[in-house]
This record gives sequence, structure tokens and C-alpha cells, in this order.
Amino acid sequence: MIQYASIYEYLDAAFEANTNPTKEQISLAKKEYYKLWHKEYNRKRRKKRKEFTLGFDAKTLTKIKEHKGERSISKYLYTTIFNALDGGYTLDFDNKHLVSIHQKLMQLIGLVEELLEQNESPQTEKLLERIELLELEFSKLTS
Repeated sequence: MIQYASIYEYLDAAFEANTNPTKEQISLAKKEYYKLWHKEYNRKRRKKRKEFTLGFDAKTLTKIKEHKGERSISKYLYTTIFNALDGGYTLDFDNKHLVSIHQKLMQLIGLVEELLEQNESPQTEKLLERIELLELEFSKLTS
């Protein structure tokens, strides 16, 4: 366990006998202090938060890369693990898929509007309203 509250306390203790250290000696002492500090920091962090290293074969890594979309592999794995633990399932589309679905939804709106022009009915109007609401929600996802 590190016994110094700051780097200055460490330097004072390290150079107690040497009142006029060189720049090189100071630099080496600072490096040594930071090694000790990082060692202590990592030890405390590992007590609170466990870390794991995962290894994947080429086939599995290819599957991961196909499914991760625009996210980093780490972010994809975190999301996948948390979804599995929560028992929930979220759709995993990247932005290209969402844009494609949004365009098809806009085409569907156009077709329903043409149908409404040819044959006005309350059901067709309700259908158009619902599709337009869906399109508004979808546009929030893609923007």
C-alpha cells in the first residue's frame, strides 16, 4: 500500500539525504512514484470491479464483427451481455438498416395516400394517420 499522500511527500522522502538531486534523479523518482501509484490504484479497482479477458476464434470473431454494426466490439459485447442478463431483447439494427426501413415506410405512406385519393374511406384515413405516426417515431430513431 502506498504510504504517501502526494508525489511531493514521496520526493521529499526519496531525497531526504540528497538535498540537491539532478533532473534525471527527480525524473526517475517521479516514474517510480507513478509506478507505485498505478499499482495501488489497479489493486483497489480490482477489488471493486472484476475484469475478464475474452478470447475468440476467427469464426466467432467474424460473427461478432457482422453483428456489431457501427459500434466497437467492446460496446457490442457489453450490450449483448447486459441484454442477456436483463432477460430483455432489443433489436440490433445499425443505422443503414434503419434508414432502409424508413425509406420503405415512406413508400408505404405514398401508396396509402394514392389509395386514399382513389377511394376515400375512414379506415384508409385511420391507416394513413397510424403509418404517419409510426414514421414520426421512426424519424426520431434515424436522426
